[in-house]
Amino acid sequence: MLISKKDLLDETGISYGQLYRWKRQNLIPEEWFIKKSSYTGQETFFPKEKVMNRINMIQDLKDRYSLDQLAKILSPELSERDFTVDDLYVIEEIDKELVPSLIDRLDKNTFSYIELVFMIALSEIKKDLKLSNDKTADIITGIKCCFNDLKTTEIVFEVYYLEAYDSCCSIIRPEQEIVYVDSRFRLQKAIRLNEISTSIKFKYKKSFDINIHEE
Repeated sequence: MLISKKDLLDETGISYGQLYRWKRQNLIPEEWFIKKSSYTGQETFFPKEKVMNRINMIQDLKDRYSLDQLAKILSPELSERDFTVDDLYVIEEIDKELVPSLIDRLDKNTFSYIELVFMIALSEIKKDLKLSNDKTADIITGIKCCFNDLKTTEIVFEVYYLEAYDSCCSIIRPEQEIVYVDSRFRLQKAIRLNEISTSIKFKYKKSFDINIHEE
């Protein structure tokens, strides 16, 4: 669902100048400014849920962080920090019973930021779809070859179920792209990884200093 610029300004109480200042500072992505023809000529629209959530977040946090810090937190760019097995047990969003299976499938003891984000996503998938540890870990086995190629969290992670084989498969796609999938596969869960990334950058700033550097 889209919202017009006029309605957005009315509903949030922000000014035209604030909106475009936040755009220049990369707090609101440029691709969310969608130009459409209207009876007045051309009008700007936004993805309503995304932009409303983002503006509410900026308003809640702008007194605690500088706008430069907020831009780093909200950026889909990946943190260069690596994480240990002990770190995984600190992060509440990761299912602790799932950790040994994930470590076994990844066959390593240090993990990249994108791997961490996927572990949180898989923990959510396990809970919502009521999957076993092994079945959940099977998903990461199928996608781990992609991790080194992923340079942003601005992606959607989708899990599908194929009833004929009682098995799951997954798709990783950019947020703005549509993927057409064989109709025999039923979508079970779709997770925007940037929402996870933004949340943990805020929550674990002091624990891990993820992507926010005090001036």
